[in-house]
Amino acid sequence: MTNIPNTGTNLAALDKTKHGLLICTADGSGLIKDHVYLCTADGTSLIDLLSISAHRHGSSTDGGEFMEIFWRNSTLYDLQLTKTTDLYEANWAAPVYWIRAVTSTGSVENKTDGSTGERSIRLRPNATSGSGSTISYPHLKLDFSERSFFQTKLQIETATSIALHSGIGADDVTAADSNTRKYNAEVCTATNNNWFLRSADGSANSTSDSGIAISANRVAIFLDHYPGIGTPEVDMYIDASSAFQKTTNIPISGATADNNLIKHSVKNSTAADRPLLHYGSRLRYWVSDNWI
Repeated sequence: MTNIPNTGTNLAALDKTKHGLLICTADGSGLIKDHVYLCTADGTSLIDLLSISAHRHGSSTDGGEFMEIFWRNSTLYDLQLTKTTDLYEANWAAPVYWIRAVTSTGSVENKTDGSTGERSIRLRPNATSGSGSTISYPHLKLDFSERSFFQTKLQIETATSIALHSGIGADDVTAADSNTRKYNAEVCTATNNNWFLRSADGSANSTSDSGIAISANRVAIFLDHYPGIGTPEVDMYIDASSAFQKTTNIPISGATADNNLIKHSVKNSTAADRPLLHYGSRLRYWVSDNWI
């Protein structure tokens, strides 16, 4: 009888000298649903066992040593491609930061915003219909069995007659959609002018319409991959939109290729240039590699 499950309102009214642990089943009187509270020895207050006091991870009694946290999670990486050098196009005459692939009249160049000085990599199909431009980032492989999230900032210069892929393990937009494990944002104005979410699990691939319209403004894209929940899913956020959830063909095993961790790829469907600007990317993920 000392561990009582009840609403916050009822728990707060109990004589705390007669109980040990109280389990809150509904918010009320300052108590929070699904939190467990310890009655203090003097019976005057409750201690929320799910709240953690400030600590600095300086020792085993202070939340665990900070170095131990890194050591125990050595395959968790936060790849932030936002530095000046990360936004330098893959020119063969200079240090290669991104792998570049172009078709027909496609090209890749550096661009600096004339008003803000913000740097970007500009992917250009140029003026031949069906031309493409792609950059891929080679890095330690992503483990699809673990949770990951991807962020990027892009701008479509002209939001018509364009197709693009942006995300993890994505295909070149000029190639056929493959079953290679992936999750990526997608646009194809031949279908409509909305953002799509594509994923593949190694056996099949599919794409889903988010209903969120594209524009010619800078856009923030966030993709959150949940392979370990009951029904695996990828959530997509466009700017401040609510989550768009996709649960079909979600990768839950395997890894990315050595040379295709992050990809941005664009092509046109008219004899006019349809550039895509890449301002930066971030990927938080668990690495699938035998060196760590």
